[in-house]
Amino acid sequence: MHWSVFTLIGALIGLIGGVVLAKLFAIRSLTSLGEIPVKENMDAILKSAEAQRNMILEEALLATREQYQVEASRLESEHELVIGMQENFEQELNEKQSEVDKLANEIEKKEELNNQKKLQIDKVKEDLDVKAHLNVDLQKNLLIQLEHKIGRNKSELFHDMRLDLINSEKLGITRWLMDNNETLKVDAQKFARNSLNSVYLRYQPNFIWPKSSFIVQVSSKDLLQKYFHEESPIISSLITNTDSTISVLTINDELPSMLKISGGSGVDKEVIRLTLEEMVAKDIFNEDRIRPIFDKHKRTIDRHVAKIGEEAIKHLGITPNIHPEILKLIGSLNYRTSHRQNQYYHSIEVARLAGMIAEEVGVNPIIAKRAGILHDIGKALDYKIEGSHAVISGDYATRFGESEEVVDTVLAHHDDKIVETPYAYILKAADAMSGARPGARVDMEEGYHRRIDGISGVVNSFQEQGVTGSAIMHAGREVHVFVDNNKVKQKDISGLAEGIAKKLESEVEFPGQIRVTVIRRTEITEVA
Repeated sequence: MHWSVFTLIGALIGLIGGVVLAKLFAIRSLTSLGEIPVKENMDAILKSAEAQRNMILEEALLATREQYQVEASRLESEHELVIGMQENFEQELNEKQSEVDKLANEIEKKEELNNQKKLQIDKVKEDLDVKAHLNVDLQKNLLIQLEHKIGRNKSELFHDMRLDLINSEKLGITRWLMDNNETLKVDAQKFARNSLNSVYLRYQPNFIWPKSSFIVQVSSKDLLQKYFHEESPIISSLITNTDSTISVLTINDELPSMLKISGGSGVDKEVIRLTLEEMVAKDIFNEDRIRPIFDKHKRTIDRHVAKIGEEAIKHLGITPNIHPEILKLIGSLNYRTSHRQNQYYHSIEVARLAGMIAEEVGVNPIIAKRAGILHDIGKALDYKIEGSHAVISGDYATRFGESEEVVDTVLAHHDDKIVETPYAYILKAADAMSGARPGARVDMEEGYHRRIDGISGVVNSFQEQGVTGSAIMHAGREVHVFVDNNKVKQKDISGLAEGIAKKLESEVEFPGQIRVTVIRRTEITEVA
């Protein structure tokens, strides 16, 4: 309000001063022009200015008074409003102060109550500590009295109780396992019979398989004596870079003589056979002309084995593709027999049976087929690589990118690696089915018994060195030798196994290999 009044007065004074100055400026201007006499008009001008000033002052004073009254009225209203609000605030403040005082009293009472309870808790805690110490002492005394009465300390008692509990649980678990084992065994046999019966009903093989014969008939004995004697350069030329040998078979004077190709790779023997047949048929016995014939048949057979290897894979529907070197080994089995069974067709049959069994038991048939077709590829190489054909097969399968699952299955089919997977058992079953079906293998009973008797005789000849018995398995392919634990030390087992193996090589005729396993063990049996 005060600032508004002063501002208005200042504006009026400025206005009056401006009017006076304007009149004086006008008078001066007129005087300089000589139009108005100064002395005559000065008094009139001053009187007029004075009258105007008084009038303006009165008007300003009146306006100022009115403005002042308005501002005073407004300030009075605002003052009354502020006083009313102040009274409300003071009332609310008093109410809040009352509530705060009430809460402070309650807090003070609760603190006092908490202090009392804390004192009570501290007292109870002290009583509990005292009782805990008394309890520990009491337990010690009771334990000492108990140990004194039973004559054993706490650790020994707990140890014996633990053993009793374990033994009782073992007995229960053993009974449970025996009961369930019989049930599982019966169920497994039933399932296996049903699966194999289903496979037998679905499987319709061609039982007429080709059998390789590496014999060439020569009607003229003169040719044999002239070109195929022991130091013949023709024979040396034919078997160069091979592991094969050529021998003359003469049964009697009436029957034609024959050239027999033995040893080495089946592919090499087939190439030599084809070369000999063409030589005899075309009467070619010139060394310079023999080698081109041999090389021609070598290329033909190499292409053929690769082709039939690929055909086997396509026939079985195996994907992804197998390495070309493996395909050659599969095809080479066409010229390899075991117990006069063609190993190429045997591998295909095993793969088909493995795939069918896999479908029956609910596992991947492609993996089973893959292991089946690869399980005997080592037989194409066992003429030059020592070891089990299953190990050779697994080594080459690994070398050319086969999965660990397939390789382990191949190694497991003759227990060269113990693998507890469905594929291992499937491959074993398929291999046994292929070899055991009627007509699959030809092995003279007399020769079989002679081989088994020979193996048994060799093993028994080591009885003085601690051999107590033996078990001949897999048709003479494996023999387990048991030794006296007291006579044969652990360090002597290796030498004993090597000695038995060497004696078997020198005294027993057998195809393939014989694995010798010497077993030295301690057995303790108790009957309750």
